[in-house]
Amino acid sequence: MPEFAEVVFFCRQWDPGKRRLVQSAQLNGEVRCFRDVDPVRLARKLEGNRLIGSRTHGKRMLFQLERETWLGVHLGMTGNLRIRSHHQPPEKHDHLALKTCIGWLVFNDQRQFGKIELFESSGLPKFWNELPLEVGSPKYDYDYFNSIIEKRKRGPLKSLLLMQEFFPGVGNWMADEILWKARVRPNRAAVSLSSSEKKSLFRAVKFVWDGALKYVATDYSIPPKTWLFQHRWKAGGICPKTGEALSRSTIGGRTTCWSAKWQS
Repeated sequence: MPEFAEVVFFCRQWDPGKRRLVQSAQLNGEVRCFRDVDPVRLARKLEGNRLIGSRTHGKRMLFQLERETWLGVHLGMTGNLRIRSHHQPPEKHDHLALKTCIGWLVFNDQRQFGKIELFESSGLPKFWNELPLEVGSPKYDYDYFNSIIEKRKRGPLKSLLLMQEFFPGVGNWMADEILWKARVRPNRAAVSLSSSEKKSLFRAVKFVWDGALKYVATDYSIPPKTWLFQHRWKAGGICPKTGEALSRSTIGGRTTCWSAKWQS
């Protein structure tokens, strides 16, 4: 499932369409991506409208159009955004396509766990301002982080890092990377952390967030080999710090990778 940096990357794919008139909208309204919206009304609101801005939060995107129209996009597990030229035929899983003078702005989702939403408001939809703080916010400081740790003392840290109400946009690979960077085992509970370990974990959260923006969000490149990222995906992967084989198990319902020698 795309995590926040992947979401930022895909959101930016529609940037060339800003200030362009939506000449027509093609929707595959029968698929579950439109489960919470009337596709007929959505098409009517989009056609003849103009994309003027976009923003992301965690795993969500919000596109602003003129005429008090906001298009919400959640990529789900396999969704992506792209621009398709006028000469390219549509693909099987292109469920939303907006025709502009530069090409089609396309939402493609093979497994249909993504979601398209419509909001009608003169300003930002109310819910957007009520979303939890992102790790990248200046307000997301150590005191805020520590308050989360104090609320969720039990249960594995891996599960805690995946809770979107506390770490919006953090997904499986980022959570593993954070714990590896902090040298903390994923099955430990917050209550077991010393003061220095909590501070180390906070620094790791910020480091991985910033690094994901630097490497993934910019051009969809991958983090360097000094990260866990390039070593975690396949059996036989080696910890870049110790040279020892990585361990894998299911923690909190998610496949988890860590280094037994490096993390304690």
